[in-house]
Amino acid sequence: MKAFKKGFTFLEIMIAIGLFGIVAITCFSSFLTCLKNIKIVNDRIFFLIFSESKIQELKLENKEIEEMNGIYSDTNFKWEIELSDIILYDTIEEIEFIPYRLTITGPTDSYQTLLPFLKVEKKK
Repeated sequence: MKAFKKGFTFLEIMIAIGLFGIVAITCFSSFLTCLKNIKIVNDRIFFLIFSESKIQELKLENKEIEEMNGIYSDTNFKWEIELSDIILYDTIEEIEFIPYRLTITGPTDSYQTLLPFLKVEKKK
């Protein structure tokens, strides 16, 4: 009569644990990468929301835009409005258009966008 083996050998258990460890490390690193990407996307969403709210606020004030800065209440986000380095020329009328740039700085990153407001200068 043949004797049947009941159970696993030590080598089989060690191989199974090793394979499980490799799979677990791969899944864990993918999970951490997803968390990092979610944080980046959330920060971009905050930047877009803050910049859109500032643009709407400036449109509602209906006054001439000037260079200024401030802090959003209850957050670590700072904003600054300044003239950008871009200059647009109208060669027929000899006019320079300089758009304003909104910079929002967060705890770890910053975001810049051009505002739909221009500084107009007549060339002489």
